[in-house]
Amino acid sequence: MDLLLIFPPLGNHENAHIGLPLLKSYVAANGYTSCKIKDYNVELMDKLIRKFMSGDTSVLFNKRSKNINQNYTRAQEILRGKNESDKLKTGWATDMIYRYLSIAGDCIAKISFDPVTFKSVEEEFLKNERMTSDNTIYRYIEDVIIPDILCKNPKVIGFSITYASQVLYTLHICREIRRKKPSIKIAFGGAISSIFWKAFLHSSVISPYFDVIMRGEGEVPLLKLCDCWLKNIGTLADVPNLVYLTESGELQENEVGKNCPMNDIPMPDFSDMPLEKYAYPKLPFQMTRGCYWGKCAFCGHRGCNSSYMMATKEKVVHDLLTLKEKYGIRLFHFADDAILPQYFVDVAKILIKEKVDIVYSVFLRTEKGFTKENCEILFKSGLRSVLFGIESGNARILNLMEKGMDTDNMKKVLRNFKEAGISNHLSCIIGFPTEEKEEAYDTIRFLLDNKDIYHKAYITPFGLFSDMVNQIEKFEIEDVDVYNPLRHDKKGYVAFEYSYTRKKGMSVEEYLEVLDEARGKIDSVPPGANYFSKSL
Repeated sequence: MDLLLIFPPLGNHENAHIGLPLLKSYVAANGYTSCKIKDYNVELMDKLIRKFMSGDTSVLFNKRSKNINQNYTRAQEILRGKNESDKLKTGWATDMIYRYLSIAGDCIAKISFDPVTFKSVEEEFLKNERMTSDNTIYRYIEDVIIPDILCKNPKVIGFSITYASQVLYTLHICREIRRKKPSIKIAFGGAISSIFWKAFLHSSVISPYFDVIMRGEGEVPLLKLCDCWLKNIGTLADVPNLVYLTESGELQENEVGKNCPMNDIPMPDFSDMPLEKYAYPKLPFQMTRGCYWGKCAFCGHRGCNSSYMMATKEKVVHDLLTLKEKYGIRLFHFADDAILPQYFVDVAKILIKEKVDIVYSVFLRTEKGFTKENCEILFKSGLRSVLFGIESGNARILNLMEKGMDTDNMKKVLRNFKEAGISNHLSCIIGFPTEEKEEAYDTIRFLLDNKDIYHKAYITPFGLFSDMVNQIEKFEIEDVDVYNPLRHDKKGYVAFEYSYTRKKGMSVEEYLEVLDEARGKIDSVPPGANYFSKSL
């Protein structure tokens, strides 16, 4: 085997992730057909959670609960919507899977490593140098993952590190591979390694166990990397987006190249994925890349609006219909960062015309283009749930974020979606640099005053990982440390950020207190030891 693409433990397994299936389809279309995907995360998560649910289910659910595993499997079948009667039972099925995720997720949290800082990952990695622990996850790596990789004998391995909770277990896998088959080349990609690559390469503990990191979109870099490593075409210096240490130990940072046009990327290949093991029978899909707005200060896509790309509407509809028929799944999640309203509505009209019959969720901005009429069209095309990044209920903070939104328009757009029958989910940030306590309370009041137009709000702490690090005067921050990412919010999401100090506004301790208060008042996710909410 030439190439093995791995999604390592331990992360969210609500549905298949889209990155590796897109990479596989792209390199295969360009000649590298000896490629396979292994989602070791979903295999381990499914094994662990079904074990939990085979125990005393009256404790996990309620005294009348019987055959939890059977009910869970039935819920997945219903959401596949193979017949009209199943489509009428989606409420029960969704509730069943939601309870399963939250309760079983608590159980997994008790046996998984909780990364508080990057240094804590290094320390834990060194402490279990030979994986002698009886921990279930370590045993799975030693007894299942390593033998399976060695049996496949790939020349190149690519790891997608999407969650902070995956870092430690990825390193354990890499160390064992280095010991047993040092000739295998190892590349890291995914959000965590892409954003915090300086910490990975700066660490003398971690850097010996991988060869390169690919930043940003991976199609072209992975293809060029395969050319270099498998065909001896060019050198690492020719591969765009790559960062690595040279043989002399010097940092090499290649230029970021142009993204691959959307129409040149084949539809994702999920054929290697055990789709029956994901919590929801749902496929991810992308019709665009980047963000057409591209200005939000806190976002990693800041400045990318010039490279916003859209697939042709005909390709979108063709790929969706093909995926639905091939995998027997009609539930989709559009994983686009943002979709232009008119383009989205035009796609929806074709979905209606062609009677594609899918149900889907999406991420959107509260744009004026989402009129009442357009929201009705989106609903008719199958849209049932939207996550909006509201971020703040305070005008000054919204302007400082460069969000390009105001609360009056937010409310109008949210009401348009609600009246069309679409469920609104909101994401808000507490603790943006310079934010005062009273300004944070504006966000809480916005959520409390408008409960009638949204279903759920997710309140997260501000995390520094964008190019705000290059504008420290504007955002009144200092002492930024990019080499030891950490997590301020110990109760919630397992998400790293750069460490820094704040010169103005609430201190970290103050905004965490407001964050806890907001979550309590809004009934937001988290609090609780829910593994899945912590790993987003």
